[in-house]
Amino acid sequence: MLLAAWVAVVGCTPSGFVARQFLRAPKSFPQVVSPQPRVYFSFPQAVTETLPEQLATLGEPPVTLSYRLVPPGNYGARLVLTNYHARGQAWPLYWFPAQLPEHPLPSRGTVVLLHGYGLDHGSMVPWALRLAGEGWTCVLVDLRGHGQSGGNRITFGIQEARDLSNLMDELSRRGQATWPVNALGVSYGAAVALRWAWLDPRVKAVIAITPYDHLADAVEGLRRDYAAWLPEGLIRRATEKLPRLVGVAPGGLDPQQWLEDRPVTALFVAAGSDLVAPASSVRHLAAISPYSRVIELPETVHEIAPFRLDLLALPVAAWLETTQ
Repeated sequence: MLLAAWVAVVGCTPSGFVARQFLRAPKSFPQVVSPQPRVYFSFPQAVTETLPEQLATLGEPPVTLSYRLVPPGNYGARLVLTNYHARGQAWPLYWFPAQLPEHPLPSRGTVVLLHGYGLDHGSMVPWALRLAGEGWTCVLVDLRGHGQSGGNRITFGIQEARDLSNLMDELSRRGQATWPVNALGVSYGAAVALRWAWLDPRVKAVIAITPYDHLADAVEGLRRDYAAWLPEGLIRRATEKLPRLVGVAPGGLDPQQWLEDRPVTALFVAAGSDLVAPASSVRHLAAISPYSRVIELPETVHEIAPFRLDLLALPVAAWLETTQ
């Protein structure tokens, strides 16, 4: 989660230093400063171990991205909700049983799955197994600065969108994926998905699960939820510095501004109890995006929304049909 890795280095330091920490590669922060999870998930490792991680070096300056292909097939993925006991409390555990398919399916196209801040492509495996069962070639990718990918800083969608276009060009060259491509992203990954579709018209269907409309508001929501002891003014001043540090105009890291400049039709998912990307913010993004649709998950928090495949799998599959 955004802010979690910054807690150990912020203190009462100047806002410029804090802003630079915001751009630091999340994978470079020590694990000890990560917050305790509020939700747990699991899937059979034996399935993904048969699908090796691969590397692609691309762009200028070059960055190496790590990705994993999940070819179409009936993995039998389903959702089982149970509990995980930790810290004297029962936490929701989303378990996704699956097995290797006996026979491959013909590919209907490509879906690129984009994880949230501070996570990696493993958090999107349940979606990959589910959508591969619908006949889609799924690409699980570690965004720059995350997981096994390179990059010593992030740009909140600006360079990441270019990375994804370059990656798809390379995968097409390797015969591993085809255009047009679809994108499904969660939180930070949802913002990246919207920016990618804004940048590259070859991206067709977009599914944005709990995207924020203004980056500063999302950071403030995280501060209140995870680190209320941090000074609000310091964090706000730091986020105001981010566009200049990334090389864009004020507001240039806000999905709202992107979509006002060039609307992107998408299936938006809002969580009714979300403090990071409130449902009102998600509805706002959809309102400025013609022909978009909003699904709202009542009484659902930010962390749990992407795992509600029981409520989202069918409408997501139907939305992807629009590219056929």
